[in-house]
Amino acid sequence: MRKLFFKKPVGWPEFLEARAVCIDKLKQLPDHFHVPTSYDKFEEYILNNAKIILCTACTSSHLSRTVELGEFKPIDLLIVDEAEQLREREIPIPLHTGVHRTVLIGDDCKLPALIKSKVSVDADFGRSLFERLISLGHPRHLLDVQFRMHPEISKFPLSRFYLGKVTDGPNVLQRDYERKLLAGPMYGPYSFIDIKGGTESSGEHDMSLSDAAEAAAVTRIVERLFNESVCSGQKLAVGVVSPYNAQGHAIQERLGRLECGAHGDGEGFSVKVRTVEGFQGAEEDVIVFSAVHSNGNGSVGLLADWRRTNVALTRAKHCLWILGDAATLSSSKTIWQEIVADAKERGCFYDCNEDKDLAAAIRDAVVDRSDELIGQSAQR
Repeated sequence: MRKLFFKKPVGWPEFLEARAVCIDKLKQLPDHFHVPTSYDKFEEYILNNAKIILCTACTSSHLSRTVELGEFKPIDLLIVDEAEQLREREIPIPLHTGVHRTVLIGDDCKLPALIKSKVSVDADFGRSLFERLISLGHPRHLLDVQFRMHPEISKFPLSRFYLGKVTDGPNVLQRDYERKLLAGPMYGPYSFIDIKGGTESSGEHDMSLSDAAEAAAVTRIVERLFNESVCSGQKLAVGVVSPYNAQGHAIQERLGRLECGAHGDGEGFSVKVRTVEGFQGAEEDVIVFSAVHSNGNGSVGLLADWRRTNVALTRAKHCLWILGDAATLSSSKTIWQEIVADAKERGCFYDCNEDKDLAAAIRDAVVDRSDELIGQSAQR
């Protein structure tokens, strides 16, 4: 049957032959095994005959109950993906299925489980079994080759976060892995674009931050990428990442007014706007990161967590463009001091005014924001 389906070229006679074989196989099924009619028995039958079961930690509790009732045979191998995000008190749920062996796959340099309560954080309730085993010196196997990021993108995180123990794979070292998507040196594989004139602001009812200048700059870059993708006919997947929901909403609102926003999920071009947490485990051809923070005291809020920064810097395959206020970030006494300094040292640091089109979009956004604030003041 496999030969019939993969025969080349496949025409109508081949299709009819394959169809006939499939129908014949289906007719023989009742002669070989009995399919339960009730839902409970049918579910039990499927689970007991499955080679691989995919589920979350919480839904695996159902498997635990069926094992205890003797309706389900124990699992030989349990694989926990993103193990650094599974809290220690959640891991017993899948372990109750009578597991013989367990493999935890994770990265302790990435974000752990989200815990909102400071009391819980202080009590280590957010710690994972993965993290505990590492702290106890349990032996682990490091996957020491990365196959995603262009070497210019991976250079800082591999050196700083992984201490040079992870290397670039042969595929990313090929010359054709580099993609020149926009004109000018500012838009190479890796850039830090200094956005001047912006101001971070929070909403009236929450503490989530946004920066109109950076939102305008990100929107303009995405619009240009869309136009280039349409003109060249090249498929392109773009990710816009920010530490704050408010910035993501501001960018989505701007993109929604443009053609790239209306056709962002169409054939050939896609754009996704998410927080850093929303992008953990994902990747795109291009990542445009908006740091948001622009103030006079070097406060960087959520970006003070180096693991969040690591996730943000390691999502891009071909291009990573960081947009932020260099003065604020470099005075923050966090990892961002090193990021700005590294970009300058490597010649990857650019002033937004070097791109006249980008600078104009930022100026317009700053003026609009000033007018909005004046209007709000007048209404009070």
